[in-house]
Amino acid sequence: MRVISGKFKKKKLLLPNSEITRPLRDYVKESLFNLLTHSKLINFELNNSVVLDIFSGAGSFGIECLSRGAQKVIFIEQNKNSIDILNKNIKNLSLNEQSNIICSDFFKVDLKTLLEENIKLVFLDPPFQAEFLNELFDKLKKFQKKLSNALIVMHYEKNNKFNFDVYLNIILKKEYGRSVIIFATIKN
Repeated sequence: MRVISGKFKKKKLLLPNSEITRPLRDYVKESLFNLLTHSKLINFELNNSVVLDIFSGAGSFGIECLSRGAQKVIFIEQNKNSIDILNKNIKNLSLNEQSNIICSDFFKVDLKTLLEENIKLVFLDPPFQAEFLNELFDKLKKFQKKLSNALIVMHYEKNNKFNFDVYLNIILKKEYGRSVIIFATIKN
């Protein structure tokens, strides 16, 4: 896996064991960022933004954001092996000052404090077999005022039958094999 564009273009990233995480494939990540930066539907400015990367794994998405000009990324990951790899990736690219790594279960994280950062982009990449999406979105919904200007980008499996429309205003949905990426905002 590599950084696609920006300051760290073509830099290789370390990955944890494939049984632990399921990183975004380079072509999906490249397409996602092309849509993020060029789609008139999305109309998002990554420069100087603060990003919340939930279920961050090795940090591929967040590091790509930093490479492309994000001011700061808050990484949330609970797996210790993934955290070790994430820390190495951050250190190898000297991104410590722009990174806040939280080693915890997302459901135990104090979002009220984190959202004082004025988050502009939230990336969700839960395990494909995740059965806790209601709980995840219920937690985010509690902070809908703080997230009202934030773009939500979610990566999930095509076979997932979860009704995202209950929680999100979907702006754009793209399929890549068994992966789906949606761009959305939190519903009021």
